[in-house]
Amino acid sequence: MDTLEKELNLTFPSIYKKFYLECLKAVPKALVGTDLFHDKHELKEWALELLEEDDAEIFLTEKDVVFMMHQGYMFWYFKADGAKNPNVYSYREMSLKPNLVTDLKTFLSEYPNEKKDN
Repeated sequence: MDTLEKELNLTFPSIYKKFYLECLKAVPKALVGTDLFHDKHELKEWALELLEEDDAEIFLTEKDVVFMMHQGYMFWYFKADGAKNPNVYSYREMSLKPNLVTDLKTFLSEYPNEKKDN
């Protein structure tokens, strides 16, 4: 993880590092079918493609980490700038702008355990 941080010039929050390492062992059942950053580092590229297809403003910065993408039409990201518990934002196809979801600690403790409707 330290090597990845250096390569990307990012500082991941410790709560995300723990989640990342857990996903290397086993992905939470509720997240099966969702692409995760632990094995798909190109998620940000895919997110940018989605924004371009939607003619949405390119709001992602170099410090933003797209850590989850579902079915290519929805993604979640946070700013990896050293904050211990950054906000998580989501973007859904055709929304044109992101939405604040919650903080990362709450998101990682609740979302992977939720049942998805889609």
